[in-house]
Amino acid sequence: MRRSVAVLAALVALAGESVAIAVSSPGTDRRDEAAVGAVVVAYAAVGLLIVWHRAGSPVGRIALLAAAAWGPGQALVDAGTQALRADPADRSGALASAVGSTLGGLAWLVLVLWLPLVFPDGTARPTRLRRTTRAVVGAALGCFAATLLLSPRLTRLEFAGIDSPIGLPHVMVTPMGALAGISLFLGVVSVGLTVACLVQQYRLSGSLGRQQTLIFGLAFVPPVLAFGASFTDSAGPWLFGLCTLPLPVAIGTAVLQRRLYDLPLVVNRSVTYGSLWLLIAALYALVVGGVGALLRQQGAIWLPWVAAGVVAVSFAPLRDGLQRAANQLTFGQWAQPHEVLDRTARRLADAGDVSALLDSLAGELATDLGLRYVEITGRGGHTLASSGERPDDLDELVLTAYGEPVGALRWRKRPLRDGDRALLTTVAAQLGSVVHADGLLASVRAAQERLVLAREEERRRLRRDLHDGLGPTLAALLLQVDTLRNTAAEDATRSGLLELRSRIQDTVVDVRRIVEGLRPAALDNLGLAEAIHQLAARFSREGLSLTVDVEENAGLPAAVEVAVYRIVQEAVTNAARHSGSARVQVAVRRFDGRLEVCVVDDGSGLITPRTDGVGLGSMRERAEEIGGQLEVVPAPGRGTTVRALLPIGRVRA
Repeated sequence: MRRSVAVLAALVALAGESVAIAVSSPGTDRRDEAAVGAVVVAYAAVGLLIVWHRAGSPVGRIALLAAAAWGPGQALVDAGTQALRADPADRSGALASAVGSTLGGLAWLVLVLWLPLVFPDGTARPTRLRRTTRAVVGAALGCFAATLLLSPRLTRLEFAGIDSPIGLPHVMVTPMGALAGISLFLGVVSVGLTVACLVQQYRLSGSLGRQQTLIFGLAFVPPVLAFGASFTDSAGPWLFGLCTLPLPVAIGTAVLQRRLYDLPLVVNRSVTYGSLWLLIAALYALVVGGVGALLRQQGAIWLPWVAAGVVAVSFAPLRDGLQRAANQLTFGQWAQPHEVLDRTARRLADAGDVSALLDSLAGELATDLGLRYVEITGRGGHTLASSGERPDDLDELVLTAYGEPVGALRWRKRPLRDGDRALLTTVAAQLGSVVHADGLLASVRAAQERLVLAREEERRRLRRDLHDGLGPTLAALLLQVDTLRNTAAEDATRSGLLELRSRIQDTVVDVRRIVEGLRPAALDNLGLAEAIHQLAARFSREGLSLTVDVEENAGLPAAVEVAVYRIVQEAVTNAARHSGSARVQVAVRRFDGRLEVCVVDDGSGLITPRTDGVGLGSMRERAEEIGGQLEVVPAPGRGTTVRALLPIGRVRA
């Protein structure tokens, strides 16, 4: 909206209210009109300020346009009122009253029901609740407009018996009455949905958005109450002015103020001392009335002194108790820092799984302290645990252990009181040692994985060297010994050469045994997939039905190949020897960036630990020593599933 148009709309609102006040009757009518006029002028002024400083804000446009309709509407209503009081048959007066009531009523409803849906800047997330509310509010406004404009008689109670010049025929009285009931129902539903939208907006907003929504919500309550009273004849125009006037002030403060005051603290103190005042008044009345009635001395002059003494004695305990309740209501877990710290310390002391503990603590800090997003990072900035949706702007505290930085505690950036930041600092001090311990544990595990990978790579190299180097050399020596023995003339020489050949042959056998022990020969000769198929073929010859599904995985680390082969070998052996299985399914495939090994049998599904058995422990150790996981899931009567997840992106050969 252009500034010139905004100024014109504000002038129209001001002129309309000026005319309305001028034509209204002195006394009660003028007082009521002045109250309504204050609201219209306030909305016009606030709308003009918002459009002037926030040109793109829909709040300012709605406030200005509503005021521009409301002001002239009030002028028409008051002009029509004067004409109808002088002559109830005056058609122009009835027309002015009907049109004015429609303009003023719709403007007020738009400000109360529609404006909250675009507050504070019209960029709220389009949730399902917000879309539903917009539809219901739109329907309510349409029904109200039809009811006000097309009613066969004037809707003002003072002129309820006068026909409306633009209304429908009298035969439509009943349908229009039904439409009025529907309008009332939709209006009540709209109020409830609008309040729900404000609550949702408060929960989804940042620090400034929450303060804006809170100040608007507090000012929104009186107009809602006035909306309910508008359907009775007990609510005069002055009530609308009194109840609605705080709302434009709150809108202007919330939209134009870049940094609001500590509203939760204001609410906290208001709740505390408001409740304290009510309790003290009730206690005073109870003592004066109850004790007086009990002793039948209601008029005794000493009763107020006794009541004052009871109030004085009860004041401090009541205030402390109400303050704690208000703190819990407005600040949540921030109000009990010792409980937060004690609970955190107990959790850290009982920690078994550090990663799961950090995830749990991040979730609790985000929820209990109202931080909405919490992230715990380790050295190098990698995330160890997080909770909530990550925002663009984060605040953080450095986690230290033994004087060295080990990570950071981060949360959605928001203004914190000194006490709140002190609480987070203490929590961060407790987390530092845990993050340090987690880093040490991760370093040990990584070192173990690297050691295992290096060991298997070295075994593969040794096997290759022995098989390709020492083996052929020994074979050549055997041939040379045979040649010498065949050409030797003396029996003693032949006997010595024969003995030497025997020793070399024993050495060849020993070398082959060492080579086979270092690494399964099938892995180097055939590859992982063919080695498992060969293993399955051997068990199939023993009467076990095997189904094998192995993806080709070239370039796997030697340790991973050996782990997969040995796990499959041990699992199939256990199924054949101990579970009474007839069929076994073996699958090796990539899963979620890792290699999944799955062996399923149809045996008894019972796992009976044996004192001399090392199979399950061996499989688990092979998986865990390279950073993997293994689980054995028995299903009594249906078989057993052995599932291992092994990393494939580790150290390469």
